[in-house]
Parts: sequence; C-alpha cells; structure tokens
Amino acid sequence: MPSLPEMSAGPLLDPSVLATVLCSCGRGVRVFAGCRIVSPERISVGDFCQIDEDVRIFAGEGITLGRHVHLAFGCSISGGGFCDIGDFAGISGGVRIVTGADEIQGGLTNPTVPMEFRRVNRSQVVIGAHALIFTSAVVFPGVRIGEGAVVAAGSLVHRDLLPWSIYAGNPLVCIGRRDPEPILDAARRLVELESADQ
Repeated sequence: MPSLPEMSAGPLLDPSVLATVLCSCGRGVRVFAGCRIVSPERISVGDFCQIDEDVRIFAGEGITLGRHVHLAFGCSISGGGFCDIGDFAGISGGVRIVTGADEIQGGLTNPTVPMEFRRVNRSQVVIGAHALIFTSAVVFPGVRIGEGAVVAAGSLVHRDLLPWSIYAGNPLVCIGRRDPEPILDAARRLVELESADQ
C-alpha cells in the first residue's frame, strides 16, 4: 500500500541548522517542520527534546528547555518574558504558557502601540522537572510549577504549585499527590544509560 505523506508526521528540521540558530542545542533533539520559533538565538534546548508541528515559541527574554522536554502539537510560549522548563517535563497539546502581558492600568495596550505609551509586565514562568501540563491548560506569568506537579486539562494556573502535587480546575485546587520515587529512579537510570552512550 502506498504511503500517504499527509497522514504521517512532517519532516524534522536539520540538527546542524538547529545547532547554528539556537543559543544551544543538545544531542538527539527533534524539531518538526511546521513549528514557529521567533528569536531562536534566545532559546536553549537540552538533550533529546522534541518540539512538535504547530508549536509556537516567541522567545522574549529567553527560553530554556531541560533534557527530554516535549512540547506537543499546538502549544505555545509567548508574552515576552522568560520561561524555564525542567528535565522530563511534558507540555501537552494546546497548552498556553504566558510569560508577560500588558497592564490594564496606566497605559495603552497591544503591540501596535509604541512602547513609550504602554505598560508591559514581562515576567517569568518556571516549570519544574517531571512536571506535566495537560491539554489546553493556561499558565499565567509569574508562576512556578514545582517539580513533578501535574496540571489537569483545561486548568488555569494563576499561582505557584507545590512539587509532586496534582491540580485541576478553575479555580485551581489540589486533588492528589504523585509518588516521586519510581519517576526519579527511572530518570536516573535513563540518564546513566545516555551518559554511557556518549
């Protein structure tokens, strides 16, 4: 049976090109064509990360991805601030990470207005290692998501989240805990294997 190109994953960007345009690029990085990356020179990508098609990244003040970070189809990082995503974190489809926004008092809003007439709050979002943010969640500026924390689909993250806790809803509430030991053990073993392969 012949292969149908439109029914398979798109092509990957050339790793040698990524190494020249990104601030830094680890080994085994997979970036699919069809994503959009603005200001790649402000983006550092760790080993074995994957950025899917239709991901939108606006680097702002800078973005750092740890190792084995996955940015799924249709998610975005925007807002002009800084974003740090730790090792083994997963950002699901349609997630919006917002690192800054116009202030609604004291100035005009939106990027069509010259900066001297605007008040913009550039902030940061820090997402800990092993955190999972599920489909269509929104993460607001200034938030720190603790190591191993989980955000349920469709949730609005407007405050810091504790490590290894599971959150859902709007308003966001803690609904459970994760056991970190098997996750951390698997991560240690994988990193050891990858180090031995170098």
